[in-house]
Amino acid sequence: MPEPARRRRPAGILIALCAALLGAAILWHAQVPDLLGLALPFEAVLPWLGIPIALLLLAALFRRAWFGILMSLAAVAAWSIVFTPRVLPLEPVSGSGAAAITVLTQNLHGVDGSPEKSARAAIGQQADIVAFEEVDAAARGTVDEVLGGAYPHAVRVGTVSLWSRFPLSNLEPLDLGLGWKRALRVTAETPSGPVRVYAVHAASTRIGAHEERDRMLDELRQEIQQDGASRIIAMGDFNAGTDDRAFAPLLELLREPRDSSWGFGFTWPAEFPVVRIDHVLERGFDPRAMRTVKLGDSDHLAVVATLRPSV
Repeated sequence: MPEPARRRRPAGILIALCAALLGAAILWHAQVPDLLGLALPFEAVLPWLGIPIALLLLAALFRRAWFGILMSLAAVAAWSIVFTPRVLPLEPVSGSGAAAITVLTQNLHGVDGSPEKSARAAIGQQADIVAFEEVDAAARGTVDEVLGGAYPHAVRVGTVSLWSRFPLSNLEPLDLGLGWKRALRVTAETPSGPVRVYAVHAASTRIGAHEERDRMLDELRQEIQQDGASRIIAMGDFNAGTDDRAFAPLLELLREPRDSSWGFGFTWPAEFPVVRIDHVLERGFDPRAMRTVKLGDSDHLAVVATLRPSV
């Protein structure tokens, strides 16, 4: 065997092995044990595995490592099956003749996120319902003053606040197993009928320490599972990426619309978003538009969704 071929073979095997592992991780990451808490950051950046997969394919082509090329193409196929449907722009479907509503959610990042600027910019987005998280005591009065004229109805639970153009009723503070209230449920009386709205700020996470967040998401899942409302919107800072195994059960009950433009709609960190941890989930609607926008100086982008009732 020629010497160059001998050198190519180990490299080709290594490329094939790495590609196989990445492809399998994309398809079956939720079945992999959470060793040392590393599943949290890994699942947060799962869509970015397309970059090393592409590099492996290029390396295999350069070395003419046919087995490596085959396994890299298989990994490309795995990525495409899982993620291509998510990056395609939202195509609104024709729904009922009911009036659409627009909702907006953002983690204000306390006073460090210039909440007054975010509040003023939120009015310009023409949302009907605004949910802000991390509205601390220092920002509360300012935000209330800015939004009060445009949104006559408001409720607050802890640092989670919600403003609405529509009347609000049946406010229920939710601690979701956290021990203090960091979420709420309320009914918005829209022109097309009542909509159950959940505003959520899930507990923070770090590697090896996300039990409180997991508990809150599971409790929220149970609340929604028992909620008989035909129209539900759940929005806020879930501190969980779309592929997070703790977040996935919610997506079995509610739907997250695709972004209206190409892309994943990442929201954090605002300067260079790498993961979507802020979400708008719905049931009983036909999504008309979904986008992320920068409001103020928060480290989170805001998520804005326009939804038309389908039932």
